[in-house]
Parts: sequence; C-alpha cells; structure tokens
Amino acid sequence: MSWHAVDAVDDAVEATRRFLFPFSLVRWTKLALLVLLMGGGVSTNASVPAVPDAEFNVPPAGGLTGDTGPITGGAVDGGLTLDGPLVIALLLGIVFAAVVLSVFSLSLRLVFYDALHTNAVRLWRPFIDRLRQAFGLFVASVVLSVAAALPIAVAVLTGAISADPIGWRPLDSVVASIASLSVGWLVALGILGAIVALAAILALRLTFEFVVPTMIVEDRGVISGWRRTWDALRVNRVEVAVYLVVHFVIGIGIAIAEGIAFALAGALVALVAGAVLLIAAIPIGGVGALLGTAAGLVAIAIVAFLAVVALLVLFLPVRVLTRTYLIAYEVSTLGGIDRSLALLHPDIDPESTAVSDSPVRERS
Repeated sequence: MSWHAVDAVDDAVEATRRFLFPFSLVRWTKLALLVLLMGGGVSTNASVPAVPDAEFNVPPAGGLTGDTGPITGGAVDGGLTLDGPLVIALLLGIVFAAVVLSVFSLSLRLVFYDALHTNAVRLWRPFIDRLRQAFGLFVASVVLSVAAALPIAVAVLTGAISADPIGWRPLDSVVASIASLSVGWLVALGILGAIVALAAILALRLTFEFVVPTMIVEDRGVISGWRRTWDALRVNRVEVAVYLVVHFVIGIGIAIAEGIAFALAGALVALVAGAVLLIAAIPIGGVGALLGTAAGLVAIAIVAFLAVVALLVLFLPVRVLTRTYLIAYEVSTLGGIDRSLALLHPDIDPESTAVSDSPVRERS
C-alpha cells in the first residue's frame, strides 16, 4: 500500500526544484523576505499578556501610599512616576502593536502559500487580501496556544501556591482543595491535562499545516477551513499518523542541515569580521584601542552590523530552500489525501488539479 505522506517526500523535492529554479534574483529576494518575516507554526505563535501587574493597577482616589510614597503623575523627588491609567494605556498599546505585528506576520505566511498556488511571488496585493484570514488564524493560534499551555501553567501555579499561599482566599482555597486530593485523582488530573495539551498542540499543527492550505485553495476562514479539512482527514486517520511520523523525521533532517549551514556561515562571517577588526585596529593604536576609544567602539558596532547582514545574506537562501521544501511536503500530502485540496500550481506539480483565480503566471 502506498502512503501519500511517503510519496510526498519525493514529490516535494520536484515541486521545490520547479518553484525555485531556474534561479531568479528578484524571486529569491522576495521569498527571502517572506521567510524572514512570516510567522506561524507551533513554536512561533504570538503571546499576549492578559492583564497588567498588580503594581500598575489604578490607585484609589487620594492616591496609594506605601513605602515608596504615593503613586502620582509628575515628578517625585526629582523623578517621573507614571500613574496607573497611563501605564495601562501604555501596556494596551504594546499589546495592540504585538497583535498587529502578529497578524501582519501571519498574512505574509499566507502570501507564501499564495505564491505556491499561483507560481507568482507577489507581495503587496496578496498581503492585503489575506489580512482577514490572517486575523482569524491569529485568534485560533492564540486560543490553541493557551489551551496547550494552560494545564502546565495550572500545575506549576498549584505547586507554587500550595507551598507558599499568596493570601487571596478564593485561589488559596481552590489550590488547597486540589492538593488534598488523593494520588489517584491527581494522576487522573495530570493525564487529563496532558491529553488536553497534546490535543491542542496537534490541532495547532494541523491548523498551520493542513487548514491554511485549504483556506488558500478555497478562500475560506479558519473555522470553515477546519470543517473542510476535517472532512478529508477524519477518514484518513492512519494517513495522518504516518504523516506526523514522516514529518518528524524530515524536521530533524532539516534542523540538522540548517544547523550545519548556520554554523559554517557564522564561522565564515566571524573569520572575516575578525580580520576586518584587526585591520581597523592598526590606525587607532592596536587591538586594545578597539574597546578603549570611541573610534574603536564605532568600528566594532559597524562591523557587527555588517556581520549580521552578511550572515542573513548567507543563511537566508538555505532557509528559503528548507522552508519551501517543508511546506511543499505538507501541501503535497494534503493534496494526495484530497485531490480537490491540492494547492501547488500545475507548473510546480504537473499532477496538481489546483486552479488559481489569479491570471498571473510569470516567474516573478
């Protein structure tokens, strides 16, 4: 019996070759920008703080007085102390900025899938068109990430509060009740928490690896995309299990390859940067002057900045290659399971039945 998840290993190699070659500097530059900025995946979800710390709460009328004096707006003993509402507004602004950047990053990820669907790497128009879907994807990723982390957070919080109560009676009482349970109940709760966390992680993975391509192919939202994807996956549970195993092996191989490439690029950049600094040290008085003079510090800052840029230039092509292959593998597997969900453009996968709404087909 042939498994689609196994067949897709070779199919993704051919799809990657057709998508990336023959080499085009403009195309690779756009893809490098997408790979650098796009978000998504199990390990790259946004984390938004829920509420500000207690010390930033709004003080009651008349001020809140403690050892450090009242919290007011304006100068206190020559310093500037922010009042509660201003700090809350600042925190809300930070949260809003984090949400916007996360949505933008996820929209860029959808642009990458759109490029595989149309075989044309365009940035601005697909980015704007996919913002609505990206926002839904952000909400789904936050909900599933919280669900995955919640059992661990509850366990850690329960252990910490049972050892050192915080003084808030309702929470201390709940923790005491949990701590008083028998070992059997605690084990059962632990198993239940582990199941919830694993289920959330699996749902998060399937969202980014299978639901996102469905959203692109059929122009759906996250919930609608999940319903459509689930119809295809629920009758192919063994296929999904094989996919997870093969994907794990491929992920290890890619991580090793990227690690080696990054180490080699880093060593080369460090060698060149060191040589440049040695040369720069000659006119300012030697190596010791690099850290002891303003000119030396400026030289170090410039060389460090250029080294980071050089490292990105050397490593990003590798990242483009590996990300393209991994995503091509994921969408090839989904297309094998359900041909109507095939995302790759026919020029990339001749067996694909995908039909893009876009008239653009040039290799840009």
